[in-house]
Amino acid sequence: MDSFPKFSKKEIERRRFPRVMAPVLYRIPRTQADKKRVSNLSLGGVRIYSDERLDTAQVLDLEFFLPNGSVVGAKARVVWVKELPPGSKGVYDVGMELIKLSGKAWKELALVLRQK
Repeated sequence: MDSFPKFSKKEIERRRFPRVMAPVLYRIPRTQADKKRVSNLSLGGVRIYSDERLDTAQVLDLEFFLPNGSVVGAKARVVWVKELPPGSKGVYDVGMELIKLSGKAWKELALVLRQK
């Protein structure tokens, strides 16, 4: 029987961009919802807690409020949605892929993520 090599969590990570906890808030402009903190963020995607039901493959405009006072916009596609138990940070845990980010927004986010 062959023995399989053991891989570290880092080696198993398949994301193109590592995700970090960053002091960034988000808002979905078309809603009246208040700004909320992102769960984690990368240049490729974002994980949020939402009280609004979002559908897989749904495309949303997002605004990110960065620690330096900048506000950058992005277009994101919902990749997965999980309902959370009562008392959680939101009703839904949502993973999104960033599909459109201006060069300025990309640079601003990169600067925030580098500081973490």
